[in-house]
Amino acid sequence: MRLSSCLIGAAIVMGSFGVSLAADLGNYPYGQKVWPDLAPRPVTNFLSPAPVLGWTGFYAGFQGGFGGHEFDYPVSAPTLGVSGDVTLNSSGFFGGGQLGYNWQVTQLVFGVEADMSASGIEGKLGANGTALGVGALSASAGTKLDWFGTVRGRVGYLIRPDMMIYGTGGWAFGHTTSTATLTLSPGGTFSASASNDKSGWTAGAGIEYAITPYMSFKTEYLYVDLGTDPLFSTKVFGAPISVSEQTRIHTIKAGLNFKFGGLGGWL
Repeated sequence: MRLSSCLIGAAIVMGSFGVSLAADLGNYPYGQKVWPDLAPRPVTNFLSPAPVLGWTGFYAGFQGGFGGHEFDYPVSAPTLGVSGDVTLNSSGFFGGGQLGYNWQVTQLVFGVEADMSASGIEGKLGANGTALGVGALSASAGTKLDWFGTVRGRVGYLIRPDMMIYGTGGWAFGHTTSTATLTLSPGGTFSASASNDKSGWTAGAGIEYAITPYMSFKTEYLYVDLGTDPLFSTKVFGAPISVSEQTRIHTIKAGLNFKFGGLGGWL
């Protein structure tokens, strides 16, 4: 009796389960999947996208190189019959920093850049001659370019997406310290020193290579003409003598730029 009761209870439970399952299956058309869809879902990428190379934006960096050419000293003493130039060669190293902005339009890159460098470019020279009606003349002079800088426009062309050749030009400025000594025999010795704030122009060309989207390496040539300024003016036996100083240098330098923003830029 007890066994038959258990069998009857089991049959009732199984019958109820079968009716429930049949009701659930009746909700799906024939052939449709009953089990949950286990198809793979797209994976969301939480990593930042890779930086895209572009030249538009602000940058700053440092640079250094070697330069030199000539310091010219136009000498004028009309009463004594003296007129001409004393020229000395100059050379030395320099280094500093720069900042600027580039704007890329397809393969062209337009920009503006300002730089400033401390300089060890200097030159010294001694010269001898004859002053008409006076006697022997000897002169020595020396000038050091203490620092210089430029503010320039740049126009570049991308020969590759990561490499640009460019021309550049604009305003140049700097500071020189000069000394000069003039000896007349007979007559005496006259000496003077002067510091000049210089202003002139510059032009050149360069090539720049993007090492990464955030850093570029450049080499650049510039010709710098800082103009002519009075060095000293005095009188010898009542005759006026004036000496001026002209600063011109060629520079070659290398530098690194670090880009830190801009529309469509590296950051």
